[in-house]
Amino acid sequence: MIYLVLSRLFELFLSKKNTNRLLKEGAVEHYSFHYKFIVLFHIIFITFFFIKSFSNTFYNLQYLYVFSIVQILRYKIIYDLGKFWTTRILVVKKPLVKTWFFRHFRHPNYMIVFLEVILVCLFFNDINSLIFFTVINSILLGIRIFYEEKANKFRRKL
Repeated sequence: MIYLVLSRLFELFLSKKNTNRLLKEGAVEHYSFHYKFIVLFHIIFITFFFIKSFSNTFYNLQYLYVFSIVQILRYKIIYDLGKFWTTRILVVKKPLVKTWFFRHFRHPNYMIVFLEVILVCLFFNDINSLIFFTVINSILLGIRIFYEEKANKFRRKL
């Protein structure tokens, strides 16, 4: 869980840096009203499992191995997006990134987030949390993808 906290802090730092740079270069933020709910979800999710990690006595290590692979994919996606990777919906007048994962999947980062939530719950053997957090995460990701698609629709034609 310490890894998850540190990785999220790093990602927030990187996102802030990229967001500031993109805004200076003329990017426009779209549909920011939902962002606070995504942040709140991640705070609650990480806090819940961080606290749970102090009292949990059984972990399923198989899921930790899969989680590690997912993390490699996460950072490959962040690397591929480069300066365009951010936690906000920022739109620039440039074509969408079409490398590696992005040739075959429209939102690979959100697939990673979805898997991450499932794998953390399974690692802790917490089926109730799996259902609760997966449902909430799916709703938030569905909203996020809808608005991101709407904001970037014209970029698919560039």
